[in-house]
Amino acid sequence: MNFKIDYKIKNKMNAPMLSSVSLDGEIGVRFDRFVYERVSGRFAIDEILREAELCFRDQYDDEYCYGLWRSEFWGKLMISACRVCRMKDTPEFRADLKKSVYTMLSYQREDGYLSAYRGADDILPCDVSVSMRDVGWECNYNWNVWGQKYTLWALLEAAMLLDDKVILEAAKKLLDRLIDLIEKLGVRVKDAGVMVGMAASSILKPTLILYRLTADKKYLNFALGIAKELDREDGEMPNLIANAFSGKRLPSWYNEADGWVPKAYEMMSTYDGIIELYRITGNQRYFDAVKSFVALISKYEVNILGSAGYCERFENAKLYPDSATEVCDAIHWMRLNYELFSLTGEHSYVTAFEKAFLNAFLAGVFEDGRGGAFFVRSAGRHYIAEPQVETKYQNCCLNNVGRGFVNAAEIIASESNGEIYINTYIQSKIRFGDIAIKISNGYVDRSRVSLSVRGAKAGDVINLATPEWADGISVMIDGVSTTYGKGYNKLVLKGEETLMYVSIIHTPTVTDFTGEYKELSEDDYHVRRWCDSANGFCDRSKMVKHPMSTVNYGPLLLARSKRYGSKAEDMFSGKTVCGKDAKVSVIPMRHDHLLAGFKVTLTTGDEVIEYVMCDFASAGNRDLEEADFFSVFV
Repeated sequence: MNFKIDYKIKNKMNAPMLSSVSLDGEIGVRFDRFVYERVSGRFAIDEILREAELCFRDQYDDEYCYGLWRSEFWGKLMISACRVCRMKDTPEFRADLKKSVYTMLSYQREDGYLSAYRGADDILPCDVSVSMRDVGWECNYNWNVWGQKYTLWALLEAAMLLDDKVILEAAKKLLDRLIDLIEKLGVRVKDAGVMVGMAASSILKPTLILYRLTADKKYLNFALGIAKELDREDGEMPNLIANAFSGKRLPSWYNEADGWVPKAYEMMSTYDGIIELYRITGNQRYFDAVKSFVALISKYEVNILGSAGYCERFENAKLYPDSATEVCDAIHWMRLNYELFSLTGEHSYVTAFEKAFLNAFLAGVFEDGRGGAFFVRSAGRHYIAEPQVETKYQNCCLNNVGRGFVNAAEIIASESNGEIYINTYIQSKIRFGDIAIKISNGYVDRSRVSLSVRGAKAGDVINLATPEWADGISVMIDGVSTTYGKGYNKLVLKGEETLMYVSIIHTPTVTDFTGEYKELSEDDYHVRRWCDSANGFCDRSKMVKHPMSTVNYGPLLLARSKRYGSKAEDMFSGKTVCGKDAKVSVIPMRHDHLLAGFKVTLTTGDEVIEYVMCDFASAGNRDLEEADFFSVFV
């Protein structure tokens, strides 16, 4: 199925076809295990995906005054599954996905409506007086448009994967009906749903995909109308485009008492659509808004885990030593950086992506592949992703994880103007036409890889990135070593087969926490979310009591863990090297089922401290009972 509308603004960096890339090594094992357990295996299809379908048959999300969000689950699962299928296609998997889509189409009403809400016109926020009466707090939720966003997007992904015009027509009917309803009610998209319409506004992205597939200007006009309401001179919320240029910290954009919650996932989802609108229209203001927004996140909201925000919100995360981040936030932070890298070729976006993926994201995918984290924490244990809103298997973050892995596969290497670019050295196999590239293990634990290139012609060019955190790279070909500096380094190949050994030159670092550390009251948002829920409980004693330090080895945040022999009484003693000008040496150790293991020696004056540490992502990536299992702090 071909797009009828081409982009005005083309990507500078083009990813390989998904069928031409695979993740290998420990990361590949985790990907394959997750895919089998949650995406393509029999249990995943027959139980998890089927349960998500039945939410649309039963339609009782709006039996509660404030509405549930089960209408997002099938869409998230199907988007991930379609993306994974492009990497790991089999006739059985493809047939399972088609069957699921057609089951969903059997639930679609004649007028196009398809949702887990029974009330087809129910898209406006809940009456807070009713929610106060029924649930005890002023909850103004409505997730109907948000859910239809995911259903629309999933139908489009399936239509393109299966080249199926029947599915495309169903997607058109769904959005046509929603557009007509908004006009009939005399409201705006931003008037629908939660967080002053920010969640509903994220329907921008699939709306624009449908426009490109159909060339129907009705969809472009609908998208432009959403964007206009996000760029108002009067500042009416959520005003994401205009406020991106304010330079202000994100929590200060609006007053929470006026109904504003700076929820990171929904906000970043909407900016993902704004990027798409830039590609289609060429309007520079859209691009500048997204770039400014990402710069504000980098300045104020990137936490020590490499993700964005604190427990679902933008809450000045950079100021706090303790970090807790929703896996959905990590995925969408990765997505924004992936999109900006694709457009600009600026390697800083790869660096941000890589840190989020190798740390926060992978920490949220449990080693058995069956479960994961809702929030990942910097110490203690992660907040387990329990089934949500009266389901047995559905969770907002777990249903999104497949997309995160696929984006990671896409960003490893790119093609631009006939040249190949290696952006990161994650173990993988990649093909661009006749050229096959294989990157070995060793990147994250030993800072060196072998990189083979086969099928190239003499004169073909490959550009090797020096990571931003490195001083340079050393490349050995045919016994001759050459050292390169920052940025991309151009190598002209001499023949169809080249084997090179790449070493990343860098120094492990100790980072003292430099934020505005302060004791937090019990009712502070950061404390409440750290300790939230019996399922994710990690008591206040596991939060740091004073400034401490962290150790990084390249892109990896390191941690002590019971998994690697550390004891709780040592990890949570409060002893720290912070403020002592600590020097660090890191020696790789043997490790199984980790990304990396190290002997770490910290020296402060006459004091020498030795720890065994591993990568943060492996320190607690399991369903734990113990609330004192790991810590990133030294």
